[in-house]
Amino acid sequence: MRKLFVISAIVPVLCMANELSASHLNIKIRLQPRIDLGDLYIKEGSLKTAGDFYFRRIRLEVSRKWNNIPLGEGVKLNITFQSDKGDRDYDYKKTKKSRSAFKVKLKFAYIDWKLNDMFVLSFGKRKMPYSRISLTSSSRQLFIERPYSTEDAKKWLGDYDANQIMLHGKIGGGILKYTASLSDGGFIEEKQKAGDAVRSNVGLGNFYAFRIEFSPPGFIEGKKDDTGIGEKNKGNIISLGFSYSKNRNFDVDTNNDTADGYEIIGEEGAVLGIDLFGRFFFGPGVLTTQAEYVSMEYDKLGKKEKGWYVQSGYLFNTGIGKFEPALRYERVDYGNNNRRIITAGINHYIKSHRIKWAYNLVKIDDSELYPDQTIHQVQAQFYF
Repeated sequence: MRKLFVISAIVPVLCMANELSASHLNIKIRLQPRIDLGDLYIKEGSLKTAGDFYFRRIRLEVSRKWNNIPLGEGVKLNITFQSDKGDRDYDYKKTKKSRSAFKVKLKFAYIDWKLNDMFVLSFGKRKMPYSRISLTSSSRQLFIERPYSTEDAKKWLGDYDANQIMLHGKIGGGILKYTASLSDGGFIEEKQKAGDAVRSNVGLGNFYAFRIEFSPPGFIEGKKDDTGIGEKNKGNIISLGFSYSKNRNFDVDTNNDTADGYEIIGEEGAVLGIDLFGRFFFGPGVLTTQAEYVSMEYDKLGKKEKGWYVQSGYLFNTGIGKFEPALRYERVDYGNNNRRIITAGINHYIKSHRIKWAYNLVKIDDSELYPDQTIHQVQAQFYF
């Protein structure tokens, strides 16, 4: 009944968004209803089978562009609200019951000031520039969930969607793209994997990140899309990326007692990543393939984690839309245990990324510390 109420409440919001889109604002609604079924949680030392229906994402995106400005080529404003994992009862990644209520949060709020293609200055809350698959919108993913390793990387240094000052641009029409970001790093206090508690010595530049991407002439990617759909991309694509991020000068409590102070002073955390993406017209369809390596480290704690994945999909047309079978293999080294994940799935695009659904079969092979899991996932997307 609770889920039906949420669905009925969304309908008038969609109608209102359509009316507002006729004005100067660009309004978009994204819904991702989801079902998880399988080994979702551990009870009394063994895995239990359960099912869970929830909304993986509910997003309201509001944007506006101004092209006639005194200095530069334009200004863009983006504000996005989210209510993710609403009504979820289980977290299969943590193998436990994890009740998540519907809660509206601010996802993005930033301004892009474009001087020209080479120089775009950005202020506000948005994604940090590391990990290709994390930078790619969840609306354009090849699989329902991103890899374990890159999701961990986002937690390693703090909030991935954080307030920052960013400079980005492209050279040679996109042959070379770059992004450089500065922040105070204070978000490390809210989300990290360093210890029991973390205290940030706030100052601009305590967090910095940069990313570069290279594409050969004639193989330039217009917009990140890990699928064969590639709405903003024409022709074959090759993209090689490198990123490095650091949150530095924070203190760590290691004994769960901040009253006696912080045992590690001036800690630094770093994330390094390398990724390669290709999209090629092959036979009657489109082949996509992608690989990424990510390494995470806390300096004084001596804590490390690394992982990699390789994935591929093939898109072909039928009389009832486009289908895209896909396969991903992933390895994660947590330092004290390893994890291997194999995901097989299929995407069915009824109307590009606007109306589609996907099925994923996830096999999680853990070390002797944890039992293996089998998860079935079905997710739809409605994006208007």
